[in-house]
Amino acid sequence: MRGQGGDVHLPRLAREVADTKARLVTGGLFYLFGWIVVALAGDVVGEHLLLGLAVGLAFLVLALLRVWPGPPAQDAPRPTLERWLDRQWAGVLATAALWGAVLSWTLADPHLDGARPAALLCTVAFATAFAHNFSLRLGRALVGVGLVFLPAPLLLPYTDAGLAVTVTVGVYAIYLALVLVRSHREYQQQLDLYDALRHQRDQYEHLSRIDPLTGLANRRHHGGTLEHLAREALRLRQPLSMLVMDLDHFKRVNDDYGHDAGDACLARFADRMREVFTQPGAHLARLGGEEFGVLLPGLDSEAAAAAAERMRASLEQRPLQLREGPLAITVSIGVASYRPGQDDGLGDLFRAADWAMYRAKSDGRNRVRVDRA
Repeated sequence: MRGQGGDVHLPRLAREVADTKARLVTGGLFYLFGWIVVALAGDVVGEHLLLGLAVGLAFLVLALLRVWPGPPAQDAPRPTLERWLDRQWAGVLATAALWGAVLSWTLADPHLDGARPAALLCTVAFATAFAHNFSLRLGRALVGVGLVFLPAPLLLPYTDAGLAVTVTVGVYAIYLALVLVRSHREYQQQLDLYDALRHQRDQYEHLSRIDPLTGLANRRHHGGTLEHLAREALRLRQPLSMLVMDLDHFKRVNDDYGHDAGDACLARFADRMREVFTQPGAHLARLGGEEFGVLLPGLDSEAAAAAAERMRASLEQRPLQLREGPLAITVSIGVASYRPGQDDGLGDLFRAADWAMYRAKSDGRNRVRVDRA
């Protein structure tokens, strides 16, 4: 199924927005807590009070930007969803870069050697969480993990950490890259499964609304559409017309040619409806058996009756083409309309059109009769 504006990938993007929001909520505060631990362990308050406060404030602001403003609606246009994701990724990468700067400072400044164990432990935790939680976009996630973690293997050789620690950190960097790639692949598989389930759901929903023989809306879908269009007609003070059509002597088709020919007749009649009722917003339905319905929003009774007459005349003048040959068959049509400013309300528009159709039957068939709700 296609998404909004024909974009088949839009629901997938909306799912990514929802997943990104869920993964953003608490992560930013942990960077702030990590900085507080490092600052206290390294006596940043005593040596670099203003700088320490500035770094803490920056982490706090970046954490708040993760949750405000909130994400757009799931059915928002693609550019809106993409802009929100870009803003969130900018904040996430800025947080990663700031922590990378904190780690670099801690490893490069001998006065902060007491904070190095805490800084390294936080770095391992943050980089691991990043690899698991932000694997949605592989390229950006690799940049983020690199900003958080790479200062460790690059600067540890210049400290007294020792070769074993340096090698271990380097190996862990490779592990993080592999985990990130695997996590990204698993997330894409989840999205593929989500797409498949959504497509299957949409197919079932479509089939539940469509008459399988004619491809028109079924009675259930027609009723829901009538309710919706009725509300719109009342709200906008615009006319709404309904046609109920019944094929004349349809039983003879089944008796003379068989039920396969009868089914083909109904399918060809539905095709003729599509040819005739081309008005914008026209809703075509099979109501059951040989009975069909048409909703014509914006058309008054005269315009709807004219459209009904075109359908009747088309069937009378051009027989339906079946495999067995041309089939001459006629139709009786009832028309009912709501006129804003003249009618008290829509009432039972379907019943009025149905009664008008039966009047067309009783008046001799192959004709159009008009009533009002």
